[in-house]
Amino acid sequence: MKRVVKIIVTMVAFITLGIALNPQPAQAASGDYHIKTLKIYQQRTNSGSDVAFHAKSGTKAKLWISKQNVNAKLIKSAAFHKKGIQLSKYKTTTWFVQAKVRIYHHSKSATYYYVNNRYGSINGYVRTNALKRGFSPYGYQITSIKWYGKSDNFHVKPSYKNKNVYVWNYTHTKKKANLKHYPGTNFVKTADIVMRHNGQNSKYVYLVGSPNGTSMAVSGYVPAAAITLGTNPNHTGMNYVDIDDFVNNTDFNQYLQTGKNQKLAREILKLFPNSKPDLGLSKIAVYNYDHFDNSIDAESDPISTSGYTDIKAFPTISKWLYANRNASNVTKMTGIKKLLNKAGYTASKRKSLSDYRIGIQIVNNISFNYPEHEMMGKKNSYVFILGKVGNN
Repeated sequence: MKRVVKIIVTMVAFITLGIALNPQPAQAASGDYHIKTLKIYQQRTNSGSDVAFHAKSGTKAKLWISKQNVNAKLIKSAAFHKKGIQLSKYKTTTWFVQAKVRIYHHSKSATYYYVNNRYGSINGYVRTNALKRGFSPYGYQITSIKWYGKSDNFHVKPSYKNKNVYVWNYTHTKKKANLKHYPGTNFVKTADIVMRHNGQNSKYVYLVGSPNGTSMAVSGYVPAAAITLGTNPNHTGMNYVDIDDFVNNTDFNQYLQTGKNQKLAREILKLFPNSKPDLGLSKIAVYNYDHFDNSIDAESDPISTSGYTDIKAFPTISKWLYANRNASNVTKMTGIKKLLNKAGYTASKRKSLSDYRIGIQIVNNISFNYPEHEMMGKKNSYVFILGKVGNN
């Protein structure tokens, strides 16, 4: 099962957008505030550097909160100047200008910027003389964003496995996770980031991934020096590892022998004491033979069987396991042995299969809470096959 990462959603979270329109002041009830758009700002850089402003030192101005559309033509008198924030308390915030407007009220008028912070949680109007161009010189500022645009795996470098590697929010004020506690995780990188702090630039990456393969994704900014490209060969602490997230037979076998959710798989492997588990054959098992409706990989496309011959599948056993997925492992093993014997694979025959490899994937009622990949509730996969290594 290939993981699909919704990179576009993450990109939208970074970028503030402007719409190039030029509305005119509207006629409205007496007491309302009329808006004339003077300029629409078009953001042309990923980081927003071309529309970035920050509060002037010593300003006493307020930003008046407004969730109106940037193209609004009037503001109700009951809504404007009712809720404001003191700019001086947001000196670490960079404001991204969407529009420059003139606001009229009775015989008075003033020029404002319509702005928002990076993620759009604060929007509103602020007097133009309260802001100056550029990123805020305080706190951590994202000054460069380069989208990665691929679904490659990344993981913590081995040299950092025992070090604190924090996942930060975009203001670098909250630790969202410590990757030291998740040594087996694969992440997807969505962007390369440069953050400026105290005049110094540091490289970060924006990562997204489930810490244990089944829980909600963790996402945030991680120091680039601690991360490396490639599939993680360490699966410690993982509840589930996708069949495509193994590097070779070594880490695949280690996962089968140590994974906390691989108890049933280990019992099945004992039935074939002289047949070694094989990662390539396991991928064939998953993609070519596990198309049952309840399978976690039901919609996967078949792959080539090149390199393997004399493949023997056990669809009757898989079907029985899916039908009895809520049974105990003891009951499952009793059923597997009975069906193997019925198919002619007695204990003595299974013991003699030293020239065969075994391909296997067992997802045995593993609970998922991974909405980012639309994986919720208990998931299953019951498939194993035999095959010989060789040209076909």
